[in-house]
Amino acid sequence: GITDPFGDPTAYEFSEDEKNDKEFFHLGRFFMLGLDFGMGSFTGGLGENSDSAFYAGAHLIYFFDKSLAFEGRGAYLKHTLLDGTQTSIIPLNFGFRFYPDIKNAPRPIALANPYLALGGGLYIKTDDVDLEIESTNNMGAYFGGGLQFLIYRRHIYLGADLRYHLVYFDHESANSSSDPDAGSGNYFSTVFSITYNF
Repeated sequence: GITDPFGDPTAYEFSEDEKNDKEFFHLGRFFMLGLDFGMGSFTGGLGENSDSAFYAGAHLIYFFDKSLAFEGRGAYLKHTLLDGTQTSIIPLNFGFRFYPDIKNAPRPIALANPYLALGGGLYIKTDDVDLEIESTNNMGAYFGGGLQFLIYRRHIYLGADLRYHLVYFDHESANSSSDPDAGSGNYFSTVFSITYNF
């Protein structure tokens, strides 16, 4: 408790927060590296003309405190369109994770370590049409969330993550040589991850 009744309560509250952060980082989750795998799919016209693809990638997470972390993530996916075109996507994303305060939450929620994700980045789309390669760099943003379950001694986490990517592909332009409707859409990813906590 507060030993000095005339002390500044805000200083005491800051001290408690600082203590909690020190305990948090002492137990890990200051810097994390992980591997991702899952599925990715287009929406809109692109989704109607292509199948889902295997998602393979990696990510890093750097915690500023126990509620806010920076995240960088990259992946590779290869789709096949109905006309036989091979389309690959390389999303290079940067953003933030927000972990809500769950110390008073029910135990199942606390064990799941839920978070919200928000950010953006570059989406490199490459089309292989009859051995002719066409590559475009497309900007986009994403939002989503996920869960992280501790599975081994505060070092290894198993995660599940859902994200919706708002991407403006070049083919959506009215000036595009291809059908804008067929080339329109966004992106949805369902990813599982294994993350190592340093």
